[in-house]
Amino acid sequence: MNIEQALLFGKKKLKQYDIESYTIDATLLLMKAMSFTKVQIYTNNHVILTQKQQKEYLYDLEQRIQGKPIQYITGVCEFMGLPFTVQEGVLIPRADTEILVETVLQYHEKEHFQNAIDICTGTGCIAVSLAKYTDISMYGVDISERALQIAKKNAQYHAVSVTWFQSDLFQNVPMSLAHFDCIVSNPPYIATKEIQTLMNSVKCFEPHLALDGGKYGTDFYKKIAQQSKQYLKKGAFLFFEIGYQQAEAVCSILNQNGFDNIVVCKDLAGLDRVVLGQYMK
Repeated sequence: MNIEQALLFGKKKLKQYDIESYTIDATLLLMKAMSFTKVQIYTNNHVILTQKQQKEYLYDLEQRIQGKPIQYITGVCEFMGLPFTVQEGVLIPRADTEILVETVLQYHEKEHFQNAIDICTGTGCIAVSLAKYTDISMYGVDISERALQIAKKNAQYHAVSVTWFQSDLFQNVPMSLAHFDCIVSNPPYIATKEIQTLMNSVKCFEPHLALDGGKYGTDFYKKIAQQSKQYLKKGAFLFFEIGYQQAEAVCSILNQNGFDNIVVCKDLAGLDRVVLGQYMK
């Protein structure tokens, strides 16, 4: 097969199995197999795939048909305009989470945060993005060793300095750091019983450790809100990403833990996506 034939074959194959993003997915998989950019793919139609390239391409198409997320196959995901390494066992960054980062950036413009910590960092996309686009001294925490390995790799790739802790929330975060201006978190927030209703690409491939927020999906909001009080300066901020139906519950949790000036921010679809509060005690 040449590139034109391979691309046409891949698109038809993925469309046949109801992969909605069949065009871009076929292109990305062919780019991976050939180590080509998108421009090279579209300007070299008649280049013949080697046997090795064709074998890899066909294998990856089959993986995609089986429901494996394209990001796990290609090993990369874009977030905040930056490429991030991803791998199985670590949550794939979502475009929705960019709203969380953008909200922190907006508040940083007027509050001038000096230091911040990202709880449940995963790939490090939040911490690395904030370190890349601001002068905030960033810290990142995750319970997963694999996640932290990926987060460190992403920080190194983007040439930013982030201090990492493997920790169950704040458990291993030194009390000597108990003076943050900002805590940010996209914690697990799917209710346990709802995980089995998620798309196969999520429930079968992504780590449940990063999804399961307990019976009502609010376990981590409660724990982080409670524990964060020991680590925040007076007047500091706590930013959460939330599920679209969780604003009322998370606002209540913040209120119960002494946070004031609570704000709910919506995403581009008009759904509640971020809740933040200021700790004034």
